[in-house]
Amino acid sequence: MPFNIHARWRMRAGPVALLLALGPAALAGQGCPPESGQASAAGWRAFRTDSLVAAGRLFGRAAALCPANLDAASGLGYLALRQGDPRRADSLFRSVVRRDPSNADGWDGQARAAARLGDSATAVTSARRALGLDPRNADARALLNQLQPDWDRLPQAVRQRPEALVVPARVRGERFEIPAGRGWRPFYVKGINLGVATPGHHPSEFPADSAVYAGWLDTIAGLHANTLRVYTILPPAFYRALDAWNGRHPEQALWLIHGVWAELPPGNDFDDHGWKAEFRTEMRRVVDLLHGQATVPARPGHASGRYDADVSRWTLGYIIGREWEPYAVKAYDAAHPARTLKTRFLDLSAGTPMDAWLVEQCDYLLGYEADRYNALRPIAYTNWPTLDPLAHPTEASSAEELAWRRRNGQTGEHANLEYENDAVALDATLVRATAANPAGWFASYHAYPYYPDFMLHEPAYSHSTSSEGRSNYFGYLKDLRRYHAGVPLLISEYGVPSSRGVAHLQPQGWNHGGHDEREMGAIDARLTREIHEAGTAGGVLFAWMDEWFKRNWVVIDFEIPLENTRLWHNVMDAEQHYGLLAQYAGSADGTPVPGGDAAPWRALPVVARGAPSEGTLRVGSDASYIQIALEMVPPDWRREGIEIGIDTWRSAAGQHLLPASGLRSTVGFEFQVNLAGPDSGAIRVAPSYNRYDVPADPASGRDFGHFFHRPVTVSDRADGRFDAMQVTVNRSRYGRDGTFFPAATVDRGRLRYGSAGASTLSDWYYDSRAGLLELRIPWDLLNVTDPSTRTLLFDHDSTGEFGTVHADSFHFVVARYDKARRRAASTLGPAAWTWQPWTVPVSHSRLKPAADSMRAVWGALP
Repeated sequence: MPFNIHARWRMRAGPVALLLALGPAALAGQGCPPESGQASAAGWRAFRTDSLVAAGRLFGRAAALCPANLDAASGLGYLALRQGDPRRADSLFRSVVRRDPSNADGWDGQARAAARLGDSATAVTSARRALGLDPRNADARALLNQLQPDWDRLPQAVRQRPEALVVPARVRGERFEIPAGRGWRPFYVKGINLGVATPGHHPSEFPADSAVYAGWLDTIAGLHANTLRVYTILPPAFYRALDAWNGRHPEQALWLIHGVWAELPPGNDFDDHGWKAEFRTEMRRVVDLLHGQATVPARPGHASGRYDADVSRWTLGYIIGREWEPYAVKAYDAAHPARTLKTRFLDLSAGTPMDAWLVEQCDYLLGYEADRYNALRPIAYTNWPTLDPLAHPTEASSAEELAWRRRNGQTGEHANLEYENDAVALDATLVRATAANPAGWFASYHAYPYYPDFMLHEPAYSHSTSSEGRSNYFGYLKDLRRYHAGVPLLISEYGVPSSRGVAHLQPQGWNHGGHDEREMGAIDARLTREIHEAGTAGGVLFAWMDEWFKRNWVVIDFEIPLENTRLWHNVMDAEQHYGLLAQYAGSADGTPVPGGDAAPWRALPVVARGAPSEGTLRVGSDASYIQIALEMVPPDWRREGIEIGIDTWRSAAGQHLLPASGLRSTVGFEFQVNLAGPDSGAIRVAPSYNRYDVPADPASGRDFGHFFHRPVTVSDRADGRFDAMQVTVNRSRYGRDGTFFPAATVDRGRLRYGSAGASTLSDWYYDSRAGLLELRIPWDLLNVTDPSTRTLLFDHDSTGEFGTVHADSFHFVVARYDKARRRAASTLGPAAWTWQPWTVPVSHSRLKPAADSMRAVWGALP
């Protein structure tokens, strides 16, 4: 817990400071000899000047002379905190307040120690005691504001349970309905998923200011959205902001769909007593806070505080749980018998064990709200195409995949499937609301256009057409809608990301990444229209804003340490780029972008300066990119190119020959940038430092080798070889009938020419007005696993997790070369460059063009 003890004792006078002012006579009243008080006073003087060794010696002498000297005990406690020993500090402060419950500094110290130890409850209690004894203690007030933002609010008014059942929303047939006067009117969901983790923060570190949420809600309502979905409990400030917005704008209210989050249970046992009990406790918290009747204690990784805003009248429904992994559902089903189930509010006919388990949990939540608040609203559980109840013949199981491989003479012991996407199912159509449940039941699916692969390969989907043209996604939606006839079908997640990196390809080009922001907006708008055309009950776009902590399967193994992903922006990670609100690295007006203002490029540090024909090289960075600016006379791209060698690890090791220019160097390079012209730019990697394998037979798309290349090291060579950064994004697979579906790969190293104004994915540009060649390279393309700590990929062996090393200086060489002769005409460098690590990233935000696209499409829908 960050705090400054040094400043604290300079600026505030508590009981200990008062004792020091009174002198040894005050301590004599405690039965202490004057020498003890003198030693204690000298200890504080040493402490205030950061002479910690002397302070410890003096406090220790004071305590030895008089064990009752609480001044010395407090001094030793604060010294322990300064020295990073909160357990010893906690013991000392507990002794102080036990002997003198009126000692404000003892309570303050105990609050600090408890916070360091993660004991939030004790920290809050102790800080409140300290503040009660000394209302001037700004430190205690700040700690309370951090741990329990609502500590000083008035107690909640206990609301009386209504006599009549309250149903704020319901389902009828295949749609939602909300009250309208004395009747009901249809409600089509035009929603957005509200993730709230800003750059530098974990997903559980929420903004605590109502003004932040109020601004977001105002913007979202202005886009014509009518629904928000949250996955977990947010801080009280969010619910207060929602209540305030809807109270002021009842005709433009934002309805809420609330989730109840859970991770996988131990051993995939959904009946694990402790895990299940906590899941149900979370359900009760959600219900209580929606009615403004919850006080949630501080817990690591969770929101907390006093929830006094009643937003229950604006809550459309619940979606509990998460996308369950098929192996967990398969294990639970195998361990339990299938059964029918009739609960108080839900009726299940002939369901699987997991179907029955989910119905039981939904009924528990409904029962709690009905019993305590006499209210009911629609409910569903989270599902996704991987667990849909449809049959998909193009999606083989692991056993079937392996059998076809062996039959065709392909080696390998593993099927290499990420999930079994048609092995087990959850079926919401087996559930009906009972007569006691007028609110009803619906089906909720996270459905994206690019995954699972059966959405790409099923012949019926491949030939499907919406009113706007060919669409595999629309084919799947129609199939899913037909199956769920009679039950409202909500597509509760959908969308595409505006990342530079691509994680999966889709036939219409609606890929998992690789879209610039304008393309993203057009695709999201079309998906929204097709969700409506398919006859669903609505859609909830993913997501409100980009979140840096997110991870994707293509790059997750190379984001090391994983918990630091929040501190940097991996533009190659598709999961970090779904938001309508972009979160960019750097400042809003000082970040270099290709084709933008030349001033930020010229402000980068000079690392090499040559003759006019050679130019000047500048290099800088932010949390997303390394930026390279080359001041130079314009190249004649018909006959000239620019080649850049980049050394990232040990300048003596690597590739010593740059092949385009023929330049030989004592510096060994791990990467080569070849800018042969606006239509031909690429970054390539030395073979031993390439982290991905390519298909064993690229012509046929057979990739039955390893996905990763191990080990990833740097070797000396001078043959000029660099590999394309090819990665398999769609793995090859067999259908159940033996149909082979080849792999698909993407060259991550292709560099797009143009200004950022033309495309947000532009990598490089020559600004003829400024005489600047401008290039930005994502950290991930240089095998930097965490730029905030200057950590590089370096895999010492082929077992376990990938290894890393600490980065020293990078080295750059620039060669202007003759294409026909493959010879350098001029060179610049080698030049060394390094960057400073950070603990708090600099970032800025703005709405993407997709926000305008969604405003138009949501405004046009009913």
